[in-house]
Amino acid sequence: MSQLCFHCGEKIPANCDLSVEVSGKPQAVCCIGCQAVANAILAEGLSQYYKFREQPADKANLSDELVSHEYLAYDEASVQAEFVRYHGDKAQADLSIEGMHCAACAWLIEKRLKQLAGISQVTVNLTQSRAQISWNSPTVKLSQIFQAIEQVGYKASAFKLSEIESYYSKRNKEFMRQLVVAGFFTMQVMMLAFAMYSDVLEAQYDEFFRWISLLLTTPVVLYSSQPIIRSSLIAVKNKMLNMDVPVAIAILGTYFASCYATFSQTGEVYFESAAMFVFLLLTSRYLEHQVKSKATSLSANMLKLLPLVAYKKMPNGQFEAVSANSLIKGDIILVKQGQTIPADGILLSESVMVEEAMLTGESLPLSKLQNDLCLAGCIVIDQSIEIQVTSSGKATTLAQIAYQQEQISENRSGFINAADKVAKQATLGVLVLAALTFFGWQLLMGENGLWYAVAVLVATCPCALSLALPTALSASSSALKTKGILIQNTNAIEQAYQLKAIAFDKTGTLTTGQFSLSKIQLTEDFSQTQILNWVSQLEFRANHPLASAFQKPDIPAKMSAFRVLPGMGLSAEIDNKKIMIGSYKLVEQMASETLAQHFLGAQIYIFVDQQFAGAIWLQDKLRADALTSVNQISAYQCILSGDTSEQLKQVAQALNLPYQGGVSAEQKTQALIQLRQEYGLVAMVGDGINDALVLAEADVSIAMNEASSLSKQKADVVLLGSQLDRIVLLIKQSQRLNKIIKQNFSWAIAYNLLVLPLAVVGILTPWMAVIGMSASSLIVVINSMRLLKI
Repeated sequence: MSQLCFHCGEKIPANCDLSVEVSGKPQAVCCIGCQAVANAILAEGLSQYYKFREQPADKANLSDELVSHEYLAYDEASVQAEFVRYHGDKAQADLSIEGMHCAACAWLIEKRLKQLAGISQVTVNLTQSRAQISWNSPTVKLSQIFQAIEQVGYKASAFKLSEIESYYSKRNKEFMRQLVVAGFFTMQVMMLAFAMYSDVLEAQYDEFFRWISLLLTTPVVLYSSQPIIRSSLIAVKNKMLNMDVPVAIAILGTYFASCYATFSQTGEVYFESAAMFVFLLLTSRYLEHQVKSKATSLSANMLKLLPLVAYKKMPNGQFEAVSANSLIKGDIILVKQGQTIPADGILLSESVMVEEAMLTGESLPLSKLQNDLCLAGCIVIDQSIEIQVTSSGKATTLAQIAYQQEQISENRSGFINAADKVAKQATLGVLVLAALTFFGWQLLMGENGLWYAVAVLVATCPCALSLALPTALSASSSALKTKGILIQNTNAIEQAYQLKAIAFDKTGTLTTGQFSLSKIQLTEDFSQTQILNWVSQLEFRANHPLASAFQKPDIPAKMSAFRVLPGMGLSAEIDNKKIMIGSYKLVEQMASETLAQHFLGAQIYIFVDQQFAGAIWLQDKLRADALTSVNQISAYQCILSGDTSEQLKQVAQALNLPYQGGVSAEQKTQALIQLRQEYGLVAMVGDGINDALVLAEADVSIAMNEASSLSKQKADVVLLGSQLDRIVLLIKQSQRLNKIIKQNFSWAIAYNLLVLPLAVVGILTPWMAVIGMSASSLIVVINSMRLLKI
């Protein structure tokens, strides 16, 4: 009986003896193509594809010579399901990129990918060594995208957030090996150089020490500096300049000139300068790597909170251990005291105390009552509870927060763009100036101009400009995350300190949004039970904050024609009756002002079949930190609310803020534009679907964590713990960030202006330039690291 291919399921030819190793066992495949694709899938840790696939894969086609065999696996739909997001023909994926270390690297990758037909957007994140790519799937294949990245000298792989620490651990080991080799041999070469330059060495040993210095320097240049040289060669090959080009020229120029002097026994040797340059440069880049590691491992650590096992309630009423990722909406799970909640869900037990420190930055336990939402990653403190799952795995709030945190540089920072532009121009300027210095000393002064040119190349390398700014932004946003402030757009943290006006929504923002029934008054035609049932069905269907005042109903099958009445309320057909509920604007629309005069101050007005049926009054509490937070903000503040009740006036008086009530989403937007014209940079703090439009208009938009998903997508900042005092913290961190970035800019530019003339005239020797350039980069990186503490 013919054996079938493990990958595609086709018959294996009689003369074929190919296989792949799966879980330690060889599995036969029918051709080299299937072997290559299968090995690529297994190497990426995606072996679960073979376990759960519903049918064999398509036979691998290697006829396209433009695509490497190892990348064809990424064209498999089941493999893409692990990390590719589809919206029709539009696809988006996050890729890990190995080998990037300066802004020009990111620019090179973006430029190469944009040359491919079908690529709609490319955003390369230098700080996190990743790229977010959007493309038209029928036009370009994912394997071609991987191949294009490889062609410019970088290695791409599918980004999996939970594996980020392993990547940084691997990169850390590479750095350490390079540093150890460079440091060890540099010390030996420096000792020999000291002996040669201090005139304590007899002349007959000078040549011997030169040869020993050459041998000791060679591993540093050929091994430790290999990433720098490779990067510069790739840039030159692609007719570009990056900051490694002048660095590589300086290293190789110094090394080969010293080799020539050693072989010809003429001139001076500067092996110690080349070795020291490599060692100090690697040291500064290692520190940069450490900052990146600390900043980006935060999200990976968040995902580690999710347990692998959950205890699911079976049809027989018993709880059995299952994979947490296998949970679906509606499953009931048991979480014991001290355990971590594995999925988002509704609390079925009466009450529980949970710790949400990793999510919100709040270290004190929080009380949850029956029907409250419990989030994955929180720790149950006082008792075992039952939860009905609403979302699991990648759909949990924790996973979404982790993902959002990884997208903070989607809109490139103005600071980074400015630094990139200056650095690119400075790189070309350094090369031109070094060439002029060489010819000036060589032709006009009659001296060897090589060492003067090397000093210029080394001393004025613009590494600091692009090295420190991304780390400053990343460190700052990561520090804020530990305090429950999620930055989704880096422009927000840059601009927050310049805010001149802040507008607040009321419900769910300045107040808790947890309503309770205060009073219900109806006309004689309807019963209270019936009205409350209809209102609760509409409120919960709309996911409105007011729904918290009502018991959650079972949505009846007879509900139809549900719709939102913009700026007024909700309506639907329930039990063959047209039910409308809303604010006083609905009363005005229905021309029932005379009848409703007896119901002023209510939050909800009810109409049944066009007939006024009554009104409901609700109570909402002011947030405990609202007054303190408002008093700590120096910018102009006001309230923009759709509420027309008496409670809006009470909240405004308690906080001593001006207010506008009964405003629609469009009116809020116009009010925000007017505030910008009158005061300047303006922020909006909101909650709910009706705030999405005005949040998009604000210069800095802030959403509470209870906000609708649409509002949080529009927001630049999400307050995970819904604590208003975090706005004050955001503004203070923005001030620190801008101060440190300006310090970095000032230092980098001032240093280059200072050492440039010294290098040109020969006062600054190559070894001095090495120390100066490395020290400059170290200073700005260490300065940026201060932002990790808040």
